[in-house]
Amino acid sequence: MPASAHRAEDAANGEAAGYPAGVLAAAVLATTGVSFLLVGSAALWLRGESILVGDADVVIEPGDQNMQRTRAALADLALQPHVVPQASRLAILDIVTIMTSYGKIDCLLRRGRLDWDRLVRNTDVMLVAGAEVIVADSSDAWNLRRRFKDK
Repeated sequence: MPASAHRAEDAANGEAAGYPAGVLAAAVLATTGVSFLLVGSAALWLRGESILVGDADVVIEPGDQNMQRTRAALADLALQPHVVPQASRLAILDIVTIMTSYGKIDCLLRRGRLDWDRLVRNTDVMLVAGAEVIVADSSDAWNLRRRFKDK
């Protein structure tokens, strides 16, 4: 079975289990090999907070190889693949928003360049619809959510 069929099957299983779209989008991204950690409302929801989840806010690990994987994965998942910036642009942009059939993904690229080492220390791996998703701790998720929403 092709990887995209596995992702669609996993997403369908997740919807049956009651995952919000943003959480599912993160799970699908996790199946692509991109190194990231989930922050924002989706991370808070996974940590048991009673919060509405509108999208997946992900902090992308910096590095050329991960930017290549990120670009390929986003182009594969995007409803409009032509709007996904090249990997060299991803490495310098602050935020990239991609619409997928699983939900909206906000890639917080600048946060990855500035805070990756600190943020990744306080994470847990959580199983979401069969995918292992690295999830920021609640205090980091709240702090980044406030900072992001204030802009």
